[in-house]
Amino acid sequence: MVLRSVGGIRTGEDVEDLRAFLMDLPLGAPAITETVVLACHNHGDENPSWTYVEADASAGVARRRCLQCAQGVALLDSEERWTHPAMWACGTCGQSIAEVAAGLSAPDGDHVQWLAVAARCVECGRIDGLTDMVVDGRPLGEVVGAL
Repeated sequence: MVLRSVGGIRTGEDVEDLRAFLMDLPLGAPAITETVVLACHNHGDENPSWTYVEADASAGVARRRCLQCAQGVALLDSEERWTHPAMWACGTCGQSIAEVAAGLSAPDGDHVQWLAVAARCVECGRIDGLTDMVVDGRPLGEVVGAL
């Protein structure tokens, strides 16, 4: 793991650095108890994690599209509240392909109260927070299945 911060820009070398970023969110954010890499499950034993992502932080919506099969997945209730945000692009190199993960806050271990979504650029490693969502105590398995 090589999670770095230079001039306020966080970078990482792999998806584990992205998970570490989510586990170490700033003071004031709910404690993240679990992280989930958002990978496509349409490929048998392989679950590719490279994706395109669209997110709107002010509306708390996000969706991702698998780079390999182009299937899109709206996170939780994002489809119902979609605001048509632009596709994410790295602010450093302009790349649109990312690895995406969610940090879940489930204080009791079984019910998610809040989650944060972040992306890591596959070209330069820049890590950006994308959005967060209040989940209000939905069961952990149900939330993970809706990501």
